[in-house]
Amino acid sequence: MVRRFSMHGSLEVRVENRVLVLSGSGPWNSESLQLTDASIMQQVKALYGSPWGVLGLFSGEAVYVPEAIQTLQKQVSQELKLGRVATAVVLNNVQAPRLSQYQFELIYSSCGHALEFFDGEAIARRWLQAQIAAAQSDARFQA
Repeated sequence: MVRRFSMHGSLEVRVENRVLVLSGSGPWNSESLQLTDASIMQQVKALYGSPWGVLGLFSGEAVYVPEAIQTLQKQVSQELKLGRVATAVVLNNVQAPRLSQYQFELIYSSCGHALEFFDGEAIARRWLQAQIAAAQSDARFQA
């Protein structure tokens, strides 16, 4: 029997050029990771096929329940095939920064994904843009 729980944690999603920006505070469960806004999903799908990245701006309890970690590992594995090249994470006033960092590393390292942590949004964006630009020459994105 599959148990369904109510969503907990907050997560705002927007697309800026070739970057998917996630802002929020956990703890997150699998239900909170489901994108249900059709217009946002349309924007996310428009990123597919070319290099793109994720900027995570997190605060509070920036952690996932175990089920959500497994969900994200599968999701990231799929997104890597669709052009996702890197993730930049900014942890602001996070209650358990070591646990948060450990979980993000567990999720993204299992996929061989480029992941970096930053103290500020501006430097995180610069790094992410450099990763996206470098991936433009990757053979998998050439026609």
